Amino acid sequence: MNERKVLVTGVTGGIGGAVARRLAADGWQVFAAYRRQGDEGPLRAQGFVPVPLDLADETSPAAAAEVVGDRLDALVNSAGILRQGPVELVPAEVLRRQFEVNVIAQTAVIRAFLPALRATGGRIVNIGAISGRVDLPFIGPVAASKAAFASLSGILRMELRHQGVQVSLVEPGAVATEIFDKAAKAMAEDGWAGSAEAQRRYARALAAYEEMLAKMKPGPVEPVVKAVRTALNARRPAARYTAGRDARSIAALRMLPTGVRERILLRATGLTAEAFAG
Repeated sequence: MNERKVLVTGVTGGIGGAVARRLAADGWQVFAAYRRQGDEGPLRAQGFVPVPLDLADETSPAAAAEVVGDRLDALVNSAGILRQGPVELVPAEVLRRQFEVNVIAQTAVIRAFLPALRATGGRIVNIGAISGRVDLPFIGPVAASKAAFASLSGILRMELRHQGVQVSLVEPGAVATEIFDKAAKAMAEDGWAGSAEAQRRYARALAAYEEMLAKMKPGPVEPVVKAVRTALNARRPAARYTAGRDARSIAALRMLPTGVRERILLRATGLTAEAFAG
């Protein structure tokens, strides 16, 4: 039996790396996409086949597809960035970059590898986020990009069904990876848009939100890995997999009336009326 081939993006991150290691242990030949020079050696040492892929370069996905070849059994899209902050204060270039990486570049990767996936009747597993399904304050940039990616995943699922390629979306909650530290650093470096008065209006609410984040205990990556494996191995993979206890709890809020759900989320994140008073 031939070894199944999978390309995993975002392998140098927490989720992508964990997925790649698990699939390699399961017997897959893992093509590990990387961007930074110097990552090739460590990836090869782990038994992966390194594939250069820069989501900021429009020509990179096609070049990566040439490296992988004309047959691919699965594509796991785990790469992405996280930007957060009040919508009013997020600089336009930050929002644009969020969509370019999390939506447009991901779509370009899928497009580049579809011929190889069609050749095997392969599968696509996209890593989204529960914030793409339930509106959460102060994470507008990443939530909006994940909502768009979720929509495209569902559309691709229908468009590719009769071409033999199955598409699933995995929606984690907060996972204990370095992405949140990177997001906080990026938020400080990017700065805010808007007037000084607008920034002042959010100061107390942002402080409350950051206090909430400091107390938050992200969940383990294992439920996400399990969901990806299920999507790749199930005879009939589901359209969506909710991964993690907090993701399931947040998803359950969709059953509530909008006003009730919003009050719960505002209290949970510390964005009360008092935070905006004065």
